Amino acid sequence: MVDILPFRGLIYNREKIRDISKVVSPPYDVITKKRREEILSCSRNNIVNLILPEGDEDRRYGNASRILKDWLDKKILIQDNRKCFYVLEIGFKIKGVLRRMTAFIGLTRIEPYSSGKVLRHEKTLSGPKEDRYRLLESCRTNFGLIYTIYKGHGEINKILRSYSGNHPFISIKPCYNDNLSFSMWKIPKKEDIDVITDIMRDRSLLIADGHHRYETSLMYKNNNQMHSHAPHSRDYVLTLFMDSSQRELKIYPTHRVLSFNNPVNADRYFSLIKNKYNIESLLIENGSDAEAVLEDFRRKGIKGFILYFKQEAYSLTLKSTHPDYNTDKPDVFILHNDILKDLGDIFGTRDISFNHSGDHIIRDVDTGTYDLGVFLNPPAIQDVERICYSGGLMPQKSTYFWPKPCTGLVMYRF
Repeated sequence: MVDILPFRGLIYNREKIRDISKVVSPPYDVITKKRREEILSCSRNNIVNLILPEGDEDRRYGNASRILKDWLDKKILIQDNRKCFYVLEIGFKIKGVLRRMTAFIGLTRIEPYSSGKVLRHEKTLSGPKEDRYRLLESCRTNFGLIYTIYKGHGEINKILRSYSGNHPFISIKPCYNDNLSFSMWKIPKKEDIDVITDIMRDRSLLIADGHHRYETSLMYKNNNQMHSHAPHSRDYVLTLFMDSSQRELKIYPTHRVLSFNNPVNADRYFSLIKNKYNIESLLIENGSDAEAVLEDFRRKGIKGFILYFKQEAYSLTLKSTHPDYNTDKPDVFILHNDILKDLGDIFGTRDISFNHSGDHIIRDVDTGTYDLGVFLNPPAIQDVERICYSGGLMPQKSTYFWPKPCTGLVMYRF
């Protein structure tokens, strides 16, 4: 079902840039202004110049185009010498234990979601799409990857491992985070490319990260469609393909903090939900304490949450009388459709923010920046696949795929 292609990647010239670790960056949408300056201090040739160019609303995209042209003219960036797929191995640590995931990079033919070939798992916002569209229009280059997962059952990974046993052509710890590592190999052999391409024709892709960039590329393709039905280079988008059967691939939690228009009274709220939830007081001093409680919920198959008021914490677990007690809905659906709805109706939600750090959630509540923190378990990969492959969508900020692939190892110019 999915049409993918090898390509001649746009890469940093090792004769000009000796240390690739200094010119890569995280994806654009996780880089704050302060973080951008820190990354730029690694090298004046860092890719952040292109993905987050300087200048006001009208000038920044032209600035990116001029920098790109200058780097091409000076051969700081060069086209790879032959078409290939690229193997990417991501190394990362969880609680001090080194883990690795392997994927490959190629081009995906851009299709509307209605085709069923490429699926989304959440809705997008118009602002980021306009920004990415103008950058794409100015540079005609995919600097970052669309991160997708597919049901591969390890077939393609056997081919990837046959290459990753060799010496990589890039192997770095990025300047912005030395707890991560990225290694890349090329797959130039036609027989291997053909096998990978044939296997992927029977698959669908689920976007894990990069919805805005994918929809921007679709918009650009549609706006520049020629009368010919022959495929054009703009009809494809740079893609990371990750086999979802890998044990190390997990979704991590995205917790919530909320502020309200009216004073929050925990007892009032609990009195209204006591028929649906078991409510227990907890001692939560840091993010690790919350994580331990949530892990216990997951291990026991309990649907439950932690509500953190200023220096007070409570667990909410579903009673058998709760409408969703016997459903297979991930916790995040219950949070949005029940808990957050009730809290909004009672106290009037003014603001909601998202954070992956439990310590930050506690800090924001204790300092009075927000009134309430909500901790929850993330959905499993299989939950997201089941819902999205059947045509559903997840609530906003349901998933956090980590680690994210870095930007700048290989790009696609069309």
